[in-house]
Amino acid sequence: MADIRTALVIGATGNIGRIAVQLLRERGVAVRAMARDAGGQPDGVEAFSADVLDGAALRAAVDGVDAVLLIWPFMDAGGIAPVAAALGAGGRRVVYISAMSAEHGGVWGEVEAAIRSTAAAWTFLRASGFATNTLQWAAAIRAGEPVRIPYPGAARSLVHERDLAEAAVVAMTEPGHAGRTHVLSGPGTVTQAEQVRLIGAAAGVRAVAEELDRATARAGMLAWATPEFADAALDYWASLVDTPEPVADGVQEVTGHPARSFAQWAADHAADFRAPASVAEVAARYVEAFRAGRFDRALALYDPAAVRVAPLEGGGELRGLPEILANGRRRAGDLDAGAVGVQGPYIGADGFAVRFTLGATTKMSLLTVEGGAITREEVHYFDPPA
Repeated sequence: MADIRTALVIGATGNIGRIAVQLLRERGVAVRAMARDAGGQPDGVEAFSADVLDGAALRAAVDGVDAVLLIWPFMDAGGIAPVAAALGAGGRRVVYISAMSAEHGGVWGEVEAAIRSTAAAWTFLRASGFATNTLQWAAAIRAGEPVRIPYPGAARSLVHERDLAEAAVVAMTEPGHAGRTHVLSGPGTVTQAEQVRLIGAAAGVRAVAEELDRATARAGMLAWATPEFADAALDYWASLVDTPEPVADGVQEVTGHPARSFAQWAADHAADFRAPASVAEVAARYVEAFRAGRFDRALALYDPAAVRVAPLEGGGELRGLPEILANGRRRAGDLDAGAVGVQGPYIGADGFAVRFTLGATTKMSLLTVEGGAITREEVHYFDPPA
């Protein structure tokens, strides 16, 4: 049971943050979500669309909050001092997702130092590598190409984003973590080549690793990283060939359950590594779901940020899967599945159409498909809805 009332998640739309938002709500905590674009939050979550370096927006978001989760979005610590001061004011809990290497300085160590200098009741979660970083291989795997990486023999103890989110929520909502540093990792080490193999096995696709020489890898990294960061990262990966990344028990210590394995992460993300379904495949699944009375399966085909436009339903535009799901439950709650007539699908280049008959109401839904998911639905009525 949470011993706080209100929490702020900074980085709420990222892999860790969006899970933390969900878990905090399940604990009965009022949640505020902050990100550059914080739209599409679940019902009841107060969204703040702003950069964390926007002082006025940050002060508004943190006002009256009992605990904060900070996921620092930058490659350097520039601007952290006023951010840390705002977060730590009044001695509130501040949980920061840091890194194993923070003890040696770098951006993570600088952020930790800034938070320590405030009155915050801080907790640092020093993580090993994020398993989600392997999503950068998805394009190659989906295309059936080898994953070209430096040091495929580097062994890492990658941590699942759900373990990080669960640990963060515990530290935010339960006593006993103030002033403590927890080190979190996966339950064992897995080489990069084995990570590629496990992803392929989970997704049911061919996936192989191919070694990339250091100079080529460095040149590619300079598109998004400083030379110093690129060199440090490559040196670190090289060291992991002979000295695997440490394995820590922080997940068990904080959450009470063992850390999830990389194989589990690969299974959870298998769909990310498969080629997206075609328009025809999405259309067939959508119609099949409605004909079977499985509205949940149909809604599962929507992108999380999908838009639904139906002017005659009184609500106009719905943005985000949570709102679309809620609308679907309201409208289908008393509906006899056998009473729904479905004609189609009528397939086009970038979408499809389906004609529905629901009692005395007939409508045509025009659905846009991008990347194997429905991103937009336009509903047009032949007969007004009851």
